[in-house]
Amino acid sequence: MRIAALALLSLSAAVLADDAAPAIVRKLLATTDDEERTKLIEALVALKPDAREVARWFAQGRAYAADVPTGWLDLKVKGRDGKERPYLLYVPKDYAPEKKYGFLIDMHGGVSLPRTLTHRELDQMRFFWAGTAETDGWFLAIPSGEAGAEWWTDVGAGNVLSILDEARRTYNIDEDRVFATGFSDGGSGSFYLALVAPNRLAGIIPLNGHVAVAQAGGFQVHLRTLVNVPTYAVNTEKDQLYPPASMKPLIDALKDLGAPVTWREIAGFGHDPSYVPAERPAILAWIAATRRDPQPKRILWEGTAPCRIRWLNVAEVGDTTGAAEFPDVNPKLPPGRVRLGVVVDQEFVGEGVLVKQVQKDTPAAAAGIEPGDIIAGLDGSPIHDMADLQKTLRGKKFGDGFRILLRRREGTLDKEGTFPVAEPSEAFRREQPYGSIEAVVSGNVVEVRARRIRAFDVYLGEPLFDLSKPVTVRVNGKTLHEGVVAPDLGFLAGQASVDGDRSIVNLAELRIEVR
Repeated sequence: MRIAALALLSLSAAVLADDAAPAIVRKLLATTDDEERTKLIEALVALKPDAREVARWFAQGRAYAADVPTGWLDLKVKGRDGKERPYLLYVPKDYAPEKKYGFLIDMHGGVSLPRTLTHRELDQMRFFWAGTAETDGWFLAIPSGEAGAEWWTDVGAGNVLSILDEARRTYNIDEDRVFATGFSDGGSGSFYLALVAPNRLAGIIPLNGHVAVAQAGGFQVHLRTLVNVPTYAVNTEKDQLYPPASMKPLIDALKDLGAPVTWREIAGFGHDPSYVPAERPAILAWIAATRRDPQPKRILWEGTAPCRIRWLNVAEVGDTTGAAEFPDVNPKLPPGRVRLGVVVDQEFVGEGVLVKQVQKDTPAAAAGIEPGDIIAGLDGSPIHDMADLQKTLRGKKFGDGFRILLRRREGTLDKEGTFPVAEPSEAFRREQPYGSIEAVVSGNVVEVRARRIRAFDVYLGEPLFDLSKPVTVRVNGKTLHEGVVAPDLGFLAGQASVDGDRSIVNLAELRIEVR
């Protein structure tokens, strides 16, 4: 009690008024300082308010101001790497703080450029959704990525989530209507966001993206996790970068898992977004009909690192004595487009394409191309820049030979090579051991099937669970917990204040150890 008493003494007089407990909750929702949060939680626990009343206060959420900036805002977000990057935020001009608003994150393509886009360049990305955001009155965020902060990296995804969190601190954002979308790299990035932050999203709309790109930063992709996030995916018939044939096996696999997936294959278009205006009404109708379920009956997850999804928190992945069967969902995909196997210098200015790196076991390595070479021609076609190289490669097939003209130091070289015949291959790498879990709630009983899950938490919130009655958790047919779980004010206040999520407020935490 000494610590709690000291914490109480450190609070302002306003907190010690008649409405002390609600005032502490308001302060908890406002603070971003961990030390202050700890003191506030200690003070709240010392007051011993009714836990269900506290949960109700957190469910009411923050008090939002009316006098806030609206319209198009040029803002910056500080990333986990310490660098500030620009982003655009549209706030409805008739914003009213008492109303909840939907939120759409639109991630741009070409995210591996060596620098971030400027605010002026991001303005060009309004093409997709600005008109409907302005007309229909919802929030639109357009972040900027770059090499090292691609959407499928910790920094890139962290930037996106920080933008969302910052907006939620100032504006009345509906936690159950947050969507992520993007074209090309942005579409692939929305898949990655659903894999690493499924708790935050109501749905994703990947346009001409691909699930497999989510592993480009080293992440190990497992389709089971996407069951938790509704998806409206679009691929186009003539897209040579991500042809529909390379997505269909993955979409079919997701549907077999019970994932809520809508997939559109649009005829007559390549890897360009000119179809979007015609497709937009159907997408908007899907968005209007889709909401995040804060307390789903079934959660399915698979991966290598801890992850939280609604009321299930996977705390530790590792070997256990017993295991359920989870066949690996890793469809084989047809070979994609041919690749030369070089990493180019994006900052090179001059005629040709400067080779920065030659990847092992590729046509480029076999042909004798070296770092520092400048590609000047391919099969008789001059190569002035990267666009020329990409255009010429699009006309090549597996099994074709090629002749490549290189400038090396002071001379020129003519090299020959072959694009070897490729076989279908598994969509996703399997380099790290991973865990799998399926958890289903029926009444106060949680039935769990698990493989390589050493510990997980069940977060107990009403009305999904009735804490006046015993809670049972069975893992692979074995009962690991049975009994009444009392509300825990410290856990409730700690999690609810960090989450700031009015739809998901849990009264207690139940740790399950699987050995």
